Amino acid sequence: MGEIIWHDVIVVWARPSDLQGFTEIDAAAMGQGQVDRLRQLSGSRAQGFLAGRALIRALVRRIRGSDEVLLSSRCARCGADHGRPRSADVSLSVSHAEDLVVVAATAGSILLGVDVEDAAAAGRLHGLGSMFPDGAAPDLAAWTRIEAAVKADGRGFEIDPSEVLLHPSADDADPCAWSAVLPGRASPLEIATLVGPPGFVLSVAVG
Repeated sequence: MGEIIWHDVIVVWARPSDLQGFTEIDAAAMGQGQVDRLRQLSGSRAQGFLAGRALIRALVRRIRGSDEVLLSSRCARCGADHGRPRSADVSLSVSHAEDLVVVAATAGSILLGVDVEDAAAAGRLHGLGSMFPDGAAPDLAAWTRIEAAVKADGRGFEIDPSEVLLHPSADDADPCAWSAVLPGRASPLEIATLVGPPGFVLSVAVG
């Protein structure tokens, strides 16, 4: 497991194979919707889901100081339990890449998004060039910033990735920081590409 903290956001990661002690019984204690979602998955996807919920439970307990952790992941559009996880008084975001799960959490209700990508996947971005006006796909770090931003915004890929405008931050005290301007949103999101798990690229967005 690993951990970093940026702007009061705690970001933790682990390989699902390291968190096999968290079972369906533990997920059930977090709400029936979590079990419903788990039963739609199998193999490595089920293991990754359980690992993510194990990290969420640990973070929510740490932030709130209570043992009980209830989650809702009801999708606002279709009502199924595959939406982003939500828990009272804590903001959460989850990302998966290969055999890795990352969870970002902070106290209170804010816009929060995390994205992680395997550094070995950089070559696959070339196929995204047609999505961008100049035909050039972003590099992997920029792509994680875009994904983190649209996750934090909440509309996901209803937003055209090419319309997410990234600008380096002018804050000399935080050289890792960027801002993202999204269509239909009045204020920009703040983003950082952080030093996370070796072999992966990780970005976090807040607003």
